[in-house]
Amino acid sequence: MTAFQPTGPLLSFTSASSAPSSVQIVTLDSAREGQCMVTNVDGTNDAVIGWGQSDTEAKLNAAAGTNVNKCVYILRNSSRIISIPAGSYVSGIAVASTAVIKVQAGYGL
Repeated sequence: MTAFQPTGPLLSFTSASSAPSSVQIVTLDSAREGQCMVTNVDGTNDAVIGWGQSDTEAKLNAAAGTNVNKCVYILRNSSRIISIPAGSYVSGIAVASTAVIKVQAGYGL
């Protein structure tokens, strides 16, 4: 097993009751397919994270929740590694109030 190795900058957004503007996953090693680590650093609130090929698609997928393939539920104070193409947009909706979400391209477990 390989520990998660970042290949891009650490990005952040604050999820709320409606999806905020997305962040775009950037890799510094020119990879087109890959993974990213999504971390909910909020100590109180869970969030639904959506992604897509545009800001609009990412927001719609976050709003649709588990009814679409391009989203994931992330618990407070936890991380998930998801496989998405580099250049994808990521946004999220907090289950209650707000939650700060960190996103970084990379690979590993």
